[in-house]
Amino acid sequence: MMNLSKRKEVLYMTNFKLDIEINNETYTETQLNRYKYERALHFLHEVIDLGFTPKTSDGQSVTPIELNWMTPADVLALAVATHTAMGSAGTLDLFKDILIDSDNRWHAFNQRPIEEQGVWIGTTHLTAHGIDPASFGMAMGGLQNGDIPFQIMPEHYYFAGDITKEPQTIMETFGMLGEPTLTYGTGGKEIPSYVHVDRLADHPSILAGETFLKHDDFNIHVGAIHQIQPLPDGLDIVSSYFCPKDAPKAIADGHTIHFALELGGALQIAAQQQS
Repeated sequence: MMNLSKRKEVLYMTNFKLDIEINNETYTETQLNRYKYERALHFLHEVIDLGFTPKTSDGQSVTPIELNWMTPADVLALAVATHTAMGSAGTLDLFKDILIDSDNRWHAFNQRPIEEQGVWIGTTHLTAHGIDPASFGMAMGGLQNGDIPFQIMPEHYYFAGDITKEPQTIMETFGMLGEPTLTYGTGGKEIPSYVHVDRLADHPSILAGETFLKHDDFNIHVGAIHQIQPLPDGLDIVSSYFCPKDAPKAIADGHTIHFALELGGALQIAAQQQS
């Protein structure tokens, strides 16, 4: 006879269901996977332009034209393999000039005081059923491990550290717009005073973060407010992304999709780990 604990794990995975709303509009898994494929394609074309040659699992070099004829599944697999092959040192070297440009742009977006210009805010709302809430925390803590960041979101270039315990170094493209930026994020329980997001009384857990440029510790006033409500069989998560209003609004709009892929991916990993 199956023990109660194992029976509970199987029930969770069998009944796993994820609903996602972005700025009050429903998004399907099919829609989100298409965004993921297109951003993987963008990433791979850029590394080719910068001088790195992606290779398939059997060692065959991939040209830009061949890349465009690959299936979405093969493109996503190639993106993960390419991130892994470049490694953190290779990635930082390949993008070194781009990272300098990104830093300069974020300084420019923050020339006006943040209290004066305000922030753009985008909201991602995820409701997951069929998942043990405790397993989600473990999955989030392991997002920086191995190739998991690349599997979840192709515009994750580099991750180090668990933001729930320490500053987390992150190289990623904010909002699927522009270029990657090398930063570190801090996490806490207080919503920054310049971010006008309501504290949800029925979501007792909160992780509020701000982001700083890695090279000079400059606060770029980019971050997230994750508010979490345990459900009898899952979780309800409301994630608000913010960035300065002197930056393009499209960054805040686009990062809501980034969050849907990132948090949705973590929830799926948590559900799989239960089975």
